[in-house]
Amino acid sequence: MRLFSLFIIVMFLAACNNPDDNYLKPRNLIEYGIPYTILAPDSVDIKKENFTVADEVIIKSQKSDDYEVRIYFGEATKDLAATKAEHLNNLKGISAYSSVNVILDEPNGFIFETVIDSTLHNFGFRRIVVQGDKEYIFQSGNGNYTKEQAEEMYQATIPQEMKK
Repeated sequence: MRLFSLFIIVMFLAACNNPDDNYLKPRNLIEYGIPYTILAPDSVDIKKENFTVADEVIIKSQKSDDYEVRIYFGEATKDLAATKAEHLNNLKGISAYSSVNVILDEPNGFIFETVIDSTLHNFGFRRIVVQGDKEYIFQSGNGNYTKEQAEEMYQATIPQEMKK
């Protein structure tokens, strides 16, 4: 009986300390030129690339392939609605996709499904933030993501400063 009780206690403690619970933590991106805090896994690789027209920051989980967010930013060239429409049109113009379906449509972004054939489906997102004369495009990385993974990354890219 004593051994059984110890087993139950150990199982309870293990369940309470699940490392996957709330694995996304606030990550301030100011040192990369982005004045926002988003949610990201504890262990990430962050890489910044400087291009002529815009800069790119890639945030990728070190532990799994289910989290990669790319952020492109530079001078705002259009209003938010026009930028969002351009991104959606660009996706729909990729000839490899037999269809692009919008799963969630919000004023500043969308989650989408791309279909290559009946067996190849992938999900991704775009989130656009325009602040002053700067534009920030948050998008899913170059992986194959499930709907749930795309939704999680999309929600994680809501700048924490805008939730207040």
